[in-house]
Amino acid sequence: MSYILPVIFAVALHAMLAFSFLYTQFMQLQQSRQMPRHIQAQMYDIKALSTATKKAETKAKDVELAPEKTPPKSDEVEKVVEEKKPDNQQLKDQQAALQEQQKQREVEKEKKALERKKEQDKLKDELAKKEADAKKQQEIESKRKLAAKDKAEREKAEQEKQRKAEQAKKEQQKLAAQKKAEQDKKRKEEQAAKKKAADKKRQLAEKARLKALEKQMAEEEQFAAEQIAKEMASGVDGYIKRMLKGNFHIPTTARNGINAMVRIKLLPSGRVVAVELIQSSGNAAFDRAAEQAVWRTESFPKVADIARTSPAYFNRELRTFKMSFKPEELRW
Repeated sequence: MSYILPVIFAVALHAMLAFSFLYTQFMQLQQSRQMPRHIQAQMYDIKALSTATKKAETKAKDVELAPEKTPPKSDEVEKVVEEKKPDNQQLKDQQAALQEQQKQREVEKEKKALERKKEQDKLKDELAKKEADAKKQQEIESKRKLAAKDKAEREKAEQEKQRKAEQAKKEQQKLAAQKKAEQDKKRKEEQAAKKKAADKKRQLAEKARLKALEKQMAEEEQFAAEQIAKEMASGVDGYIKRMLKGNFHIPTTARNGINAMVRIKLLPSGRVVAVELIQSSGNAAFDRAAEQAVWRTESFPKVADIARTSPAYFNRELRTFKMSFKPEELRW
C-alpha cells in the first residue's frame, strides 16, 4: 500500500508531460498552417485574359472566313498576323507564369507537408520513446511492487504467526485463570455451604433451646396460672349455685327427692351460651324452672376472671359443666 500512491503520481505526471508536449506541437502546426506563405506572385485578371483570347480567336476565324471576293492584301495579312502575335505570346507567357507559380506552390506545399511529416514522425518517435520509457518504468515499478508485496506478505505471515502464538498463549492463560477461578469458586461455595450448614445447625439448636425455654416458661406460667385458677375456682361451685339459686323459682308441684340435671356452656367472658337438660326430674315444670334459672343468671363474672387467669383451666373445667337442681337444696 505504501508504493501505490507514488506510482500513481508518477504515471499521472508522465501523462501530463506527454499531453503538454503533444498540445504544444499541435498548436505550432496550426500556427504554421494559418501563417500566410511568402510567395512572390503577379496578379492577372483571368477573365480579361480569357476575353482577350476569345477575341483573338474570333478575329482569326473572321479572317479565315472572310469572303474570297475581297482577299486581303498581303501587306494587310502580315500586319494582322503581326498584331495578333503579341497578344497570343503575352497570353502564353502569362499562362506559363501562372503554371510556374502553381508549380512553386505545389513544391512549397510538398516541402511543408514533408516538414510536417518529419515533425510528426519525430513526435511519434519521441512519444514512442516516452511510452517505452514509461513501460520500462512501469515494469520496474511492477517488479518493485511485486517485491514489496512479497515482503509485505512475508511480514504479514510472520505477524499472523506471532499473533496466533500470542492468542494461543492468551487462551492458555485464560483457561488457567478460568480453572483457578472455578476452583476458587468451588472452594468458596464449599466453605459457604459448610458455614451455612453450621449456621443452620446453630440456628436450629438455638431455636430448639428457645422453644424448650419457651415451653418451659409456658408450662411454668400455665402451672402458675392453673394454681391461681384453682385457688380462684375453689369456691366456684358454691358461687354458681348461689347465683342460680337466686334466680330459681320452685314450682308448687315440686316435691323433695326429685333431681333435674342440666349441661351449661359458657364463654370466656362468663356469659351463658347454651343450656341443655340431660336428666329430667319427672316434673316438667321443675325441669323448665331449672333451665330458666340458668338463662336468668346470664353471666358469671368470677368465671371470666378465672378464664383470663388460666384459659386452659377454663377450657378444661368451666367451659362446659353439669349442674343438679334439687328442691330440698333450693328452699330456704
